[in-house]
Amino acid sequence: MKRILLISLLALIGLSGCSSNKDDLQEWIDSVKAKPAGPINPAPEVKQAPKFEYSASDFRSPFAELEPEVETELQVIADGCDASVQPDPNRRREDLERFSLDSMEMVGAMTKGEVKWGLVKMTSGPSVGKVFKVAIGNYLGVNHGRITDIDEYRIVIETLVPDGQGCWEKRVVNMALNE
Repeated sequence: MKRILLISLLALIGLSGCSSNKDDLQEWIDSVKAKPAGPINPAPEVKQAPKFEYSASDFRSPFAELEPEVETELQVIADGCDASVQPDPNRRREDLERFSLDSMEMVGAMTKGEVKWGLVKMTSGPSVGKVFKVAIGNYLGVNHGRITDIDEYRIVIETLVPDGQGCWEKRVVNMALNE
């Protein structure tokens, strides 16, 4: 009971301190309102932006069908490409294909029976620090990288990169064990 009485008394003292500051606040507000208002600065001048004239109206629309001679030229380029060196556009992409090979490092390898597994750790990106288990045949990296071999010191990845002529080129990348 004494505790409740003490708390009530402290609350009453605390609230009484707030009422004395009310008069000071009102005086300050009245003094600010009594001062004459200062001049309002004029609005800054709005500068006209230079006119822009669209000059690509004479170019081909990206939504129009190709002209027959351009389509024939592209077909000649595609016919000269090695059909075995093409990414499969219908293949479902794997999770590790969203990240570049530069954001991964090999941290280990293991074997269970005849199956070889590689351990790949993410060094950057949203999954930094996570370790993933990969096997031969898995894909990783943004350039259609497919794992072709795993040993205790490296993971061999065969990537497909565009050659600039409309074709694809195979490149082999070795991801070495980071000790």
